[in-house]
Amino acid sequence: MTRTLTTDAFRDQHGDPATWSPATLDSYQVIGDIAPPPPPPPPLYNHREMQAEAEAWQASAAGQQRLADELAAKGHTIAAGIHQRGAQDARQHAEAARLGWPHYEAFLNGW
Repeated sequence: MTRTLTTDAFRDQHGDPATWSPATLDSYQVIGDIAPPPPPPPPLYNHREMQAEAEAWQASAAGQQRLADELAAKGHTIAAGIHQRGAQDARQHAEAARLGWPHYEAFLNGW
């Protein structure tokens, strides 16, 4: 069985990089030069798809805001508040989606 030393495996073996000696840091650098880590995966959604997602959220926010305004005008303050919060939530989703997949993913996961 052939074992391949990767930067991840090196960190697993040597622990916290803050405690490494200069020689250990040099070894890590050499491993990174010889066997660099794989590139990160591409974003799950491209820019065009995220802009479409943002538009959909913005349309939802507008619809919920219209309903909240109608309910408030009729004196249904509790129902209006519920739809007002829904509109605000949809606007936040739209703002995050406009920034692209990494930002939207972070927003969805609460990062």
